[in-house]
Amino acid sequence: MSQDSLSTTPPTSSTMEKRSGFERLSGNVVGNSKSDLGISPKSEQPQALEDEVIVVSEEELRKIHRKIDKRILPWLCITYLVMRIDVNNISNAAILNEEQGDDIKTQLKLTAQNWAWAIACFYYPYGFLEPISTMFIKSTTPSFWIGRIMVTWGIIVCCIASVQNYAGLISTRVLLGAAEAGYYPGVIYYLAFWFKPEELALRVAVFYSFGQVSGFVGGFLAFAVSFANGVLPGWRWLFVIEGIPAILMGITTFFILPDFPQTAKFLHHRERDVIIQRLSSGAPSKMAKTWDKDQVLRLFADPTFWTFSATWFCHAIGGFGLSYVLPTVIYDLGFTTTALSNVLSMPPSLATFVLLNVLGWLVQMRKWNPYWVAMGLEIVNIICYVLLLTVDVVVVRYLALLVSTATAGSVYPILWPNRVKAAHGTTAAGIAIGITNAVAQFSGILGPQVFLSVYGPTYKVSFLVCVGLLAGAVVFIGMSGALLGELGLGKFEFGRTENTQMEGSEQDMMDKDNSLYSS
Repeated sequence: MSQDSLSTTPPTSSTMEKRSGFERLSGNVVGNSKSDLGISPKSEQPQALEDEVIVVSEEELRKIHRKIDKRILPWLCITYLVMRIDVNNISNAAILNEEQGDDIKTQLKLTAQNWAWAIACFYYPYGFLEPISTMFIKSTTPSFWIGRIMVTWGIIVCCIASVQNYAGLISTRVLLGAAEAGYYPGVIYYLAFWFKPEELALRVAVFYSFGQVSGFVGGFLAFAVSFANGVLPGWRWLFVIEGIPAILMGITTFFILPDFPQTAKFLHHRERDVIIQRLSSGAPSKMAKTWDKDQVLRLFADPTFWTFSATWFCHAIGGFGLSYVLPTVIYDLGFTTTALSNVLSMPPSLATFVLLNVLGWLVQMRKWNPYWVAMGLEIVNIICYVLLLTVDVVVVRYLALLVSTATAGSVYPILWPNRVKAAHGTTAAGIAIGITNAVAQFSGILGPQVFLSVYGPTYKVSFLVCVGLLAGAVVFIGMSGALLGELGLGKFEFGRTENTQMEGSEQDMMDKDNSLYSS
């Protein structure tokens, strides 16, 4: 882009008629004032940007978004895939080479309760440290903090391969939880520095869907590693093979991940200004102070903080708890070998990937209401669990597992943009994202307890508990949408939170902004 394009000369009347973008006028806030949002002057964007008028065309904005997407999303998606493989590999290791007596439970002499605690202990430090670790994205830099998380978790995953007893397994799992804390909410927080909430649905869906593919990749790796059982048991090979990539990718992240729009060297000066000025006064900003006590107090006083947290809690156990023991449940359904059970854990992950991207596209590009979509997903999940409670045919039960896994994996990313939008301010957004995701870790704390193998092979008690929790999730999703006034049956429109004067064609521009799938 030439330096001429940096000019801030006011546009002519003909330019005003032709433009299909937006403009920011000095001193004016259209939509929500800072006093309405409760944002202190210290959290405002830099004054230098306040005095500029920027006109951007539809095509230019698409190009800027496409440039950002290509620069940060592929790397985030790949690193999240590796992260979820390392989190979920414990479920694959549970039955790896069980027929030969070389599985992790037999070698470490673990009871069913021991195993449930081995899974759950990861989530105590992981959940507790989520809000703190999320805020380090802002107080340090995203490239450093995300890279640090990856390097440390990769080292610890490799160390799990050397444990000799139950105490060693618990110790390394606790350290792994502490090391990985903050990665996922940190990425959501990071994206909020770059995009408006209404632009996050598809991007979060694409990012999150790669985590769901981890079940597919992890199942394939477990199947392949089962044949390496020999000098080292297959489960030890599994942890080594899956830990090394995290270390290498973490080191690479230090150097290739851009931090904030204000410091993005791959963007021109004008492009940086466009991205910064389109964000609302309540959006996270590099220029704001990291900690604002008033924002935290307002966050806890907001009823949507509690309804969203209740939604995440109910869905964590009712929808996600099954995922941590899926290979075991499939094995208990009657499939004859553990290797085949690991293979059959792959299609549900692939189904989640496809469904999530389709729904993310429909929510962002076709304005489907995310609250109704999420409630619909929960209802489908309940129906699947009812089938699992009442039908004995193995194939039907497996298909119900496939559908329920896909719907359960799609609820959080569909709601995340609305959760981000409901928090106003840099501190409030970081704390809200961190705590909300911390609540989701009850899936790993209580999920394995709900699906203890003593409830198999039918798991009727487990599925009854899940049905009740999912019904609660439907109620709390509806309450969140109602409190924000966003449960309308027409096309969904985000509340007006931007600090820009919007042209009538701005909405058309966002409808067409399909930069993730543009060449």
